Amino acid sequence: MTAAPVSAVEPPPITLTEEQAAAVAVALVALPPGPLSGPAQAALHEVLTALGPAGQDRVAELAARLWSRPDGLPRTPATPVIEEAMHEGVAVAVDYVNAAGRASHRRIEPHAFAYARGNWYLMAWCLDKDAPRWFRWDRIGHAELTTTPVQWREAFSVFPAPSPRA
Repeated sequence: MTAAPVSAVEPPPITLTEEQAAAVAVALVALPPGPLSGPAQAALHEVLTALGPAGQDRVAELAARLWSRPDGLPRTPATPVIEEAMHEGVAVAVDYVNAAGRASHRRIEPHAFAYARGNWYLMAWCLDKDAPRWFRWDRIGHAELTTTPVQWREAFSVFPAPSPRA
């Protein structure tokens, strides 16, 4: 089964209570900078607009009680390439340096981003190793789109926790 590209068709509207919308807004405010920062900011704007002034005050009140200071994901030249690969459902070729300092060129299917132990990771299926891998974000160098369709995999059941060496 291959992953289909994200549809250009607008999804149906969703209905949230004011409390649910406020919770979503607070979560978006607390989200660390990362590969989905742009869409997250757009979603936050939509939610805040829908809430109106009274709901926005409630979000500010809730957010004032939240402390979140995660390290943000730096935008690198690889970021837009990997984001596009995930959006289009295609594999990507990357240059990667492992924890031991060994450089390699990998063909991978990007599936999800994860923040663990103070680092951002790309959860990907390595086509060269035919196995799931966690690629530490700051070790990914050059990235290039391929035309190879991604085989859909349930990221959180296929990928074990990252190795302590990752």
